[in-house]
Amino acid sequence: MPVHLSPEDQALLRAVLRRRQPSSLWLIGDMDPRPLTPAQRDSIQCVLADELRETGHASEQAPALKKLIAFFGHP
Repeated sequence: MPVHLSPEDQALLRAVLRRRQPSSLWLIGDMDPRPLTPAQRDSIQCVLADELRETGHASEQAPALKKLIAFFGHP
């Protein structure tokens, strides 16, 4: 799991991936210490953007989702 994310951000990230793209959960797990490839980062960023689009920019989760999108957009 990326160390620069708060526990709350990590929990949100896991919840979104579990719901939308469970096959990507291993990418953020502790089992694989290698950095994410650009394609993996893009994939996670797209999943988060879809969640933001569906929940709305005024939702309670919007600020955290935007933070996660930015985090995965910058290697």
